[in-house]
Amino acid sequence: MMKNDVLNSHKLGNKFYFQDGDNQIACFGHIMSGKEKIYVNDELVSEKRSFGFKSNHDFNYQGNAYTVKFEMQNILTGKVECSFYKAGKLVKQSTQTSLTDNPKQVALVTLGCFLGGAISGYAVVTFIEPFLGK
Repeated sequence: MMKNDVLNSHKLGNKFYFQDGDNQIACFGHIMSGKEKIYVNDELVSEKRSFGFKSNHDFNYQGNAYTVKFEMQNILTGKVECSFYKAGKLVKQSTQTSLTDNPKQVALVTLGCFLGGAISGYAVVTFIEPFLGK
């Protein structure tokens, strides 16, 4: 078991936890930087940066071969699936979503961001135009 939750220090990302006997596997993927880290019992066993939709982390711990797979399933909602394998066999999968899966709410957020950007852009141009002249 983990003495400390090493993922408490990580922000802006997805955190997944898996159990294999007495070993706790903690997986973290940063939303912005693409940095992924895998810990077993507080020990960092794999780390890399990935900007693709899929990534694999293969590592050995106490004579066992493990794989952790991250897969971005929906970039608009931030839905990420993390799969944990031991000796090539799927042990467990977990999914997290940054935003909601509700298409109406996603459309509302997108529209709000678009309108906010349009209003801000108009305000900036209106403010700067007198200084630039015509």
